[in-house]
Amino acid sequence: MSYVTSRAQLQVWGAAPSRDETPVDDGRLAWRLEAACQHLPTELFFPIGHGPRAEAQTKLAKSICNTCSVRAQCLEYALGANAQYGVFGGLAEEERREVRRHIARRFELVERSLEESA
Repeated sequence: MSYVTSRAQLQVWGAAPSRDETPVDDGRLAWRLEAACQHLPTELFFPIGHGPRAEAQTKLAKSICNTCSVRAQCLEYALGANAQYGVFGGLAEEERREVRRHIARRFELVERSLEESA
C-alpha cells in the first residue's frame, strides 16, 4: 500500500468527498464516506502539543473513533500512509508508532524463522 503522506494532505482528512464526487475507480478511500468524523472539523483529530488541552482533544477524537464503523480501515490507512500526526482509527501518533514497532518485530521473527529453516 502506498499513500501520499504530507501533513497538509492528511489535514484535509475531514474533507471527504461526497458520494457524487467519489471517482468510481478510486475505491481505496471510499470508506471515508462512512466515517463518523466525515462532517467534523479536521482540527479536532490533530491536537497540538501534549498538555491537558491536547489530551482532552485526543480523548474526544478517540471517543468519536470508537463509534465509527470504518475504524479498522482508517487505522489501516494511517499505518499504510505512515501518518505521523493526528488520531486515526482510534489511535494517536505514539500508539501507531508502537503498532508499527510490533509489526516490525513480528516480521523480524518470521524472517529469522524462515532463514533458520532454509
